[in-house]
Amino acid sequence: MTSQLPMDAFPTWAHLNDLCLTHVKLQDVGEGKGLGLIADSILEADAAGNGILKIPHDLVLSGEAVEDFAKVDQNFKRLLEAAGRQSTRGDIMLYLVSHYAQAGHLKGMSPTPWTEYIRFLPRPVSVPTMWTEQERMLLKGTSLETALEAKRLSLGKEFDTLREKSEVLPFWNEFLWGSGGVCLDDWVLADAWYRSRCLELPRSGTAMVPGLDMVNHSAEASTYYDEDNNDNVVLHIRPACQVLGGDEVTISYGDAKPASEMLFSYGFIDPNNIVDKLTLRLDPFADDPLARAKLRIFKGAPALTISRGDAQEEQGPTPIEWHSPFVYLMCLNEEDGLAFQLLQDTAGDRQLRLFWQGEDKTDQADEFESLIQSHELCQVFQLRAVTVLHEKIEEQLARISRGPADEQLEPLQEAGLMRAECISTARMLKKMERRLLVNALEALDDEVSFMFWLVRVSWMQSTFCQ
Repeated sequence: MTSQLPMDAFPTWAHLNDLCLTHVKLQDVGEGKGLGLIADSILEADAAGNGILKIPHDLVLSGEAVEDFAKVDQNFKRLLEAAGRQSTRGDIMLYLVSHYAQAGHLKGMSPTPWTEYIRFLPRPVSVPTMWTEQERMLLKGTSLETALEAKRLSLGKEFDTLREKSEVLPFWNEFLWGSGGVCLDDWVLADAWYRSRCLELPRSGTAMVPGLDMVNHSAEASTYYDEDNNDNVVLHIRPACQVLGGDEVTISYGDAKPASEMLFSYGFIDPNNIVDKLTLRLDPFADDPLARAKLRIFKGAPALTISRGDAQEEQGPTPIEWHSPFVYLMCLNEEDGLAFQLLQDTAGDRQLRLFWQGEDKTDQADEFESLIQSHELCQVFQLRAVTVLHEKIEEQLARISRGPADEQLEPLQEAGLMRAECISTARMLKKMERRLLVNALEALDDEVSFMFWLVRVSWMQSTFCQ
């Protein structure tokens, strides 16, 4: 595989490829953040719109750029036709992996600026998919645990599919799978590059942008990026913003995200730019005979989302909110009036249909919170739902509270099996999610008690009326 290039070589690469840096330079910014863009002098917004960093459109790696490369490299065109054109992400990853493999061959693909630029990209990337098995154990009990397992499984399937579809192409069988060829870790690396470095451009869409992808994130970003009339990407100082010489230039990676999502995508958590939110997978009851049908008919993921809403009063408590359309479907059964049928459509195909109280509600599988409102047992159904969620949160809180003590981690860290930054980041995520789970459990304690009281009162009223 390709060896890494020292960042001292970046200015030369930038000059040869017409990438312009104006009064800024790339260097180590300290604090464990790695490389960043540093101002050489005082920087302010430029009325002329010239910007401090300008990347030619030809360097931007987008879906369009991948298609353009396929027009000049017939071997890559065959690979794209066989294994690509399913998504922008997949096409860009094919481009990255093939360029990454280029160094192991005297002859290969047509050279591009990315042939060299890919050698500047970090290895490994700090996203959890690239953590060691021991480091991933640190995330047990967090909302990232199942998401990370699913992602690694998905990457393995993607890699197997790539091998299956490219082995039949003589050039790629030798290029990718011959001596010193790519392995699953290389595919995981390409995915990590894509997720942690992709940007959304106004016209070019999802893309990787050389140079710009070296600029670090800040909740109080000093710059913003745009595309000019020639589709070149330009980095501008924000209006009314000033960057002093020697200070770091930063961009925003977008709206505030849950801590788990930020760690999953970028490999770090910015406590100043997160929303207090987590999502947990909900599995149907193990003894539910309708479980498979419910999962098949339901739109979206069977999940519970917990978040902290905005405080109603300046000094008042911040409310906990939960959202789980699936839990209402999960808690219903045939005795309640739920049914599934296989019906034949006009084309002769058999389709699974969902019925509630004898009416077809297939297109409303995620609306049972409202569908149960008119049922005489509505409060019973609601009590079932909040009880299930209470048990789920209680179970998750118990799992996240377990884990190795600091003294157990020290030998692993000394042996090089765990990095200090992974330990501290996982600890931060657990602290944030544990606090939210505790607050959610307290809120659901009250909700379960209230719903139980309502059901009891309703039962007593119906009993006395008989």
